[in-house]
Amino acid sequence: MLASDRSRLGDHYDVVIIGSGYGGAICAARLGCANARAGHPLRIALLERGDEHPTGRFPDTPAGFFSQLRHPERNPLGLYELLSHPTVDVMQGCGLGGTSLINASVALAPDREVFASGWPRALREEAERGRLDDYYQRARHMLDPVPFATGRPFAKVPVFGEVARAAGGHVQALDLTVSREARVTRFGVQRDACKSCGDCITGCNFGGKNTVATNYLPMARHFGVDLFVRLEVDHIEACPGGGYRLIVRDRGAHAPGPLPFPVPGPVHEETRTLVARRVILSAGVLGTAGILLRSAAAGLRLSGRLGHGFSGNGDFLAVAYNTDHVTDIQGLGQEARGGDGAAGPTITVGLRLGEGEGDLRRRFTVQDLGSPSALVGFFRLGILSLAALEGGAALRGPRHFVRWLHDLVPNGTGAFNRTLGLLIMGHDGAAGRLHLRTDGSVSIEWPDAARDTIYAEVNAMLERTMPAVGGTYIVDPLSRYRALGQRLVTAHPLGGCITADDADHGAVDHRGRVYAEDGRVLEGLYVSDGSVIPRALGVNPFLTISAFTERMVEHLREELGLPAYDEALERDDR
Repeated sequence: MLASDRSRLGDHYDVVIIGSGYGGAICAARLGCANARAGHPLRIALLERGDEHPTGRFPDTPAGFFSQLRHPERNPLGLYELLSHPTVDVMQGCGLGGTSLINASVALAPDREVFASGWPRALREEAERGRLDDYYQRARHMLDPVPFATGRPFAKVPVFGEVARAAGGHVQALDLTVSREARVTRFGVQRDACKSCGDCITGCNFGGKNTVATNYLPMARHFGVDLFVRLEVDHIEACPGGGYRLIVRDRGAHAPGPLPFPVPGPVHEETRTLVARRVILSAGVLGTAGILLRSAAAGLRLSGRLGHGFSGNGDFLAVAYNTDHVTDIQGLGQEARGGDGAAGPTITVGLRLGEGEGDLRRRFTVQDLGSPSALVGFFRLGILSLAALEGGAALRGPRHFVRWLHDLVPNGTGAFNRTLGLLIMGHDGAAGRLHLRTDGSVSIEWPDAARDTIYAEVNAMLERTMPAVGGTYIVDPLSRYRALGQRLVTAHPLGGCITADDADHGAVDHRGRVYAEDGRVLEGLYVSDGSVIPRALGVNPFLTISAFTERMVEHLREELGLPAYDEALERDDR
């Protein structure tokens, strides 16, 4: 177990990190290492609102999955958080390791042109000189991505290849942060080879996925950083003599034990106060923005641009339904324990559309998408119903109709297991805005988010590829039908505390330091997570978030008088 014993929790710290996803974990690991090399002059703690989820305890049944849906009152320690807003729905993880616990592990850097506009001058110049590549490499060495699908006979890969060729692109085996070998890390973590069970986005039960709970967080713990769970920061206040007071909801004392699938129910909480000289907010886009918006409401005077620039990263979901080819997209769960599964990781390959286009809004990334075992039945029946709504298009021939009928019961030969899930990412306008509701929660205001012209363009392009695989193109019904709200679903929220050259254009500077209302930089207050990203990236964002954090924490080490990055000690966990 990584989480520190609650008896170690103090009242005063030199540095408190809020959140344990990529931003928080990297800050904890790098600061912890530097602090140890300096003789431990600083007391550092990381606070995570969720619980710890050890390998082997992730849900792989429908009951287990739905018992882990987070609700702020009824199940505040739930792992999966689905937040519904008028035009945008957000999916994210809640636990020690953040969304890395339930993402699809795709490690991609965006096109270099993405940094040409919308970013602070310092970041633009470093991108032009290739200096940012160093920080991407630091993250890669720790997260250890590999082109996992290379040489693997996954059935969905050639089907995706036919779609790619019909679209005028080519298939790329994606770099995934999953293991191809069994080993024990320098920090004592047991890694096992990925078994291709297909359960990446509900949580890996076999130790094959390189979440930050397997690399950066063990490194932080090794070097003396305390990692506390079940502590949710509501807001922060400036202390008169410097530093910050954190108002915290403590759910640790009377929370349920570490059961695999706790029954949702009220969790007793107490309010406590911590004080820190420096605070790093890495609570995710909505979490960080919520803390800062509540802090502003309590009197902390912050930039008027706080909450602006929200993006869904152009995320869009669709399927190539009922193709003429078996795709094996059904997750296997425990059935894969004996060896390599047929499902593969949730995402394995992708293609880039519009490469070379001068207008980034005409560039798209498309990736295959499988179903985790816990949700196979849910998706099978849901898409079966959607196909019926599509009418003749989805059931146009006898063989398509027979395969559709097969999906009335669980099977491996019907329409669903001949379907190819598609995750599409592009460049939306990042025109969303985050507001504080009267109950203290965050709302997303973004009229007509799902009606951006980029979605119509990519839909038309992909629909033309369907004859190549004998399937029907069906888009996410939430975005298509007005009766369902016509809203986007994103697993990659960005922005809200965007980085900029000044407080008139953003909420933090290029080093993640928070701007005050008057334009100065607040001493000792930082942000480093997806909320700082000022625009859509068009690819899975965690590698860019990691690179920004690696750069940010390098500056912070210098500011704190700690030793600089030591490649021999910090390069990886081998």
